[in-house]
Amino acid sequence: MSRLRRFVFAALSGALLAISFPKIGFAPAAFVALVPLLLALDGASRRTGFLIGQVTGTLQGFWVLFWVADVLHRFGGASMPTALALTFALAVAFGLFLGAFGALQAHLGLAFGARSLLLAPFLFVTCEFLREHLLFGFPWCLLGYSQVDFPEFVQISAFTAVHGVSFLLASASAGLAHALLTTSVFERRLGFTLPAVLISIAMAYGHGRLQQPLPGDPAFAVGVIQASIPQDQKWETALLQANLEEHLALSRDAVERDARFLVWPESAVAYELDLYPEVLKQITDFTSAESVFLMTGNDDRERDPTGRVRSYVGAKLISPVGGISMRYHKMRLVPFGEYLPVPSAVSSILPIGRLVESVSDFTPGQAAVTGEVLGVPVGAFICYEAIFPSLVRLFPINGAQVLFNLTNDGWYGTSAAPYQHYAMARFRAVENHRFLVRAANTGISAIIDPFGRELARTALMEKRALVGDVRAISELTFYARFGDVFAWTVTAVAALGALAAWFLRPVRSNRLPASPHKPLSESHGNPN
Repeated sequence: MSRLRRFVFAALSGALLAISFPKIGFAPAAFVALVPLLLALDGASRRTGFLIGQVTGTLQGFWVLFWVADVLHRFGGASMPTALALTFALAVAFGLFLGAFGALQAHLGLAFGARSLLLAPFLFVTCEFLREHLLFGFPWCLLGYSQVDFPEFVQISAFTAVHGVSFLLASASAGLAHALLTTSVFERRLGFTLPAVLISIAMAYGHGRLQQPLPGDPAFAVGVIQASIPQDQKWETALLQANLEEHLALSRDAVERDARFLVWPESAVAYELDLYPEVLKQITDFTSAESVFLMTGNDDRERDPTGRVRSYVGAKLISPVGGISMRYHKMRLVPFGEYLPVPSAVSSILPIGRLVESVSDFTPGQAAVTGEVLGVPVGAFICYEAIFPSLVRLFPINGAQVLFNLTNDGWYGTSAAPYQHYAMARFRAVENHRFLVRAANTGISAIIDPFGRELARTALMEKRALVGDVRAISELTFYARFGDVFAWTVTAVAALGALAAWFLRPVRSNRLPASPHKPLSESHGNPN
C-alpha cells in the first residue's frame, strides 16, 4: 500500500469514528470504523504507524470536539480563527492515543504479521483507558459510548464498564481486517466468526437482563427542574432573583404532580447560599411548606486550618425541616473551566483571555459524599465527572442507592456536546445498576433506569418540570465492587504482546527474503 493510500485510509477511519457519535450518531459505523486504519497499518513501520493513527485520531477529535471552538469564541474572547486553531490543537492531543495505538499495532505487525490483529482490540482499549488517566484525563467519546441506544449490547458494562463495549467493537473491525489480509481460509473464517461469537454472547446476556423486571424497593417520585436559562443570563445580577423564581415556579408544578424530591441542576442558583442567608431562607421556606427534599448545585467556601479560603464546586441537599443535610464537593474539575492546569505565567499569554480570567481557582473535593432522602441513600456527581466511570462507582461503594447527575451544558448551546455528554452519563446507570436522574440547566435532563433506558427526558432548551419514579437498589455490580479489572487485564495482555513482539522481531528481520525469481508458494509450499 502506498504512503498516500495509507493516509487516505486513516482519514476514512477518522470519519467513520466521528459519525458514530452525536449529532450524527450512526452507531453501526462503529463496528467497521477501525477497518481502514488497520488495513493501512499492515506492513507499516512504527513511525508511519504513529502518523497514520495520529491522522485518524486528530480527524475524529476535531469532528467530535468542534463545539469547543464556539465555547472559546463566545465565552473565551478568542477570534474564530484562533478558536479553531486551539480546537485543532486539542484534537491533536486527543489523537495522540490513536497515534500510540498505530505505532504499537505496527510494532506487533512486524513480528506477527496479520495475526497481530488478534491483539488489536487489546491495544485499542488500552489506549482508550490511558486517555482517562494520562495528561489531564479526557475520556470523551470512547468508542463504546456510540452504542448507548442499544441496551442489549451495553449490559456487559456492569462487569467491564464502557471499555468492554469498546473491546467488542474493536474486535469486529479487527476480525474483518484480518479476514481481508490473511491468505488462510481457516483464519479468514476465524476473523469473521470469533467477533460474531463474542458479540452474540454479549447480546444474549443483555437480552436476558432486559427481560428482568425493574429492581429495587417501592418507587418514589422525583421532580427534575430544567429552567433552560441561557448561559449569558445565568450570572446577570439583575436577573438572579428572577432565575430563582423560575426554578421555584417549576418546582411547584412538580410538587403538584406528587414529586417528593426535587433536583435542580448545577449552578441553578447563582447565589452562594452560605453567603446569602436570605436566599437560603427563601428556598428552605419552600421546602418546609411543601415538605420536600431539594438537591441543587451550589458552590461552597471554607477556611482550611492554615487560614486559606478554599472554593469548591458543590452540591447541597436541603431537607424539609430546612437544613442543609449534605454537601458534596466536586472531585474532578474541568481544565481551564474550574482550574488552570498550567502555570499562571503561561495562562496569561493564552488567546482566550475572558475564559482564563473567569476561571475560579477551585479546590477538588476528596470524598464521594452521600446523603439520605426518604430513607434512601443517594449520591450526586457534577457535570464533567459523568465521563469518569472509576469516579462514579465510588458513590454506590459508599452506599448510594440512587444516582444523580447535576450539570450545566448551557455553555454548548445546541451543538453536539450536550448529546455526547448525555450519552456518556447514561452508561453510569448500567455500570452501577442504579437509577440515574440527570438535571441539566438547558438540557438534556432525564430519568434513566438501571439498564440505561430512558424512562423520561426533556428536549434540549426546553423549559420543563420532569416527574418520574425511581427505585432504591442496594446490590453492587461487579464493576462497582471491583473497578477496572477488565481494563487493567486488557492492558496487561497488550503490554505482554508488545514485549513479545520486541523479542521476536529481530528473529524475523534476520531471515532471508524469498527468491525474487520464485513465488513464495513454490519455495515454501502453498500457505493455504
